[in-house]
Amino acid sequence: MRTFRNGVLLAAVMTLVVGLTGCSSDTGDGGGSTDGVTYPDADGKCAVDPRDGVDYASANDYISYFEEESDGLPVTEPLAEPIDPSTTVAYLDNGSAVSAIIYSSLEQAATTAGVQLSRVDTGLDAQSINSAVSTVVENAPDILIAAAVDATFFQSQLDALKAAGTTIVYAGSSNADQFGLLDSQSGLGASKINGQVLGAAAIALTCGTGKNFVFYNIPELSFSAIQLDAAKTYLADACPDCTLRTVDIPVTTMDTTAGDAVVSDLQAHPETDFFITVADQIQIGLKGKMDLAGIDVPGMGQSSLPPNVEQIASGLQAAGFAVDYNEYTWFMLDEGLRRAQGMDVVYDDWKPWVKAISRVLTKSTAGDYPQGFVAYPDMASDFATLWGK
Repeated sequence: MRTFRNGVLLAAVMTLVVGLTGCSSDTGDGGGSTDGVTYPDADGKCAVDPRDGVDYASANDYISYFEEESDGLPVTEPLAEPIDPSTTVAYLDNGSAVSAIIYSSLEQAATTAGVQLSRVDTGLDAQSINSAVSTVVENAPDILIAAAVDATFFQSQLDALKAAGTTIVYAGSSNADQFGLLDSQSGLGASKINGQVLGAAAIALTCGTGKNFVFYNIPELSFSAIQLDAAKTYLADACPDCTLRTVDIPVTTMDTTAGDAVVSDLQAHPETDFFITVADQIQIGLKGKMDLAGIDVPGMGQSSLPPNVEQIASGLQAAGFAVDYNEYTWFMLDEGLRRAQGMDVVYDDWKPWVKAISRVLTKSTAGDYPQGFVAYPDMASDFATLWGK
């Protein structure tokens, strides 16, 4: 889901029925193995020991942390002072479907906070973004929220915004340091954590017996490359003899031929034990395509959509990493309010922040979200309390 660049997974893997080489491996509901690779059973247990040299324990612990349900917000300090009702907040809307979802959530958060929210249509090209932010400079809002709108295209206005006292919340982008901005939600730090979890999932979901993995990369999304690098680094440390191939899947094919590309790749590489990706969307309907092709390779992706969650609950998908973009949005406004009041906002450990809006879903937990994933049901009331509302 991150066209705002940047945003994983574990325990029970669906039974493998047909091995990549065509040999039968019927294991019932208790996990299974194919060509020497073992997968967890329905309780997330492994029937064999990991291969020598593989740090399965650490990978499993890492995944288990994100499999836990969120029970609160990582921010607990109330605002330093009451929110001024004249506080103005501008949101840069790039026109994507995700951006529309974020703005809808931001409207709810702004209403709770009692601030004045405006939407600025930026479009996606450099010229339209630059022109749109120029109008923002003229009005100089107290807080500017730029989610997945690259500052490269409005860097000429940054000094003017800062001089006007505008607090810039730069979320969903990985290059904040290039512009002297704070690395915010779903930025560089969060993307590294997500990549590490993807790497850990490849180990944990193959019981430490897998060796040959593939990363389906979305090249148009900058955070995808960051997660790829983080996954590679994690695997190099925890599984030195593991391999991680990289296959590009164009973002324009997400709703069309992405699944076919995955099947073709797996057919061409029958040694593949598990796949990971930043876009779980490619798994929607993938099981049926695999069945027709006579293959069955489990995988896990980030930003699981409702159909992914339904597939996981039905046993048609091994696991997923769901993200609550509503809560993500409230965190952006919370950061803006705090910094506008002169409070320090420090992200020195991204793990609790990623966990707060995400959860690894398996068959045993996916069914808890028939109406869509919600990371922490009391989120809005907790924020209201922190904001003095």
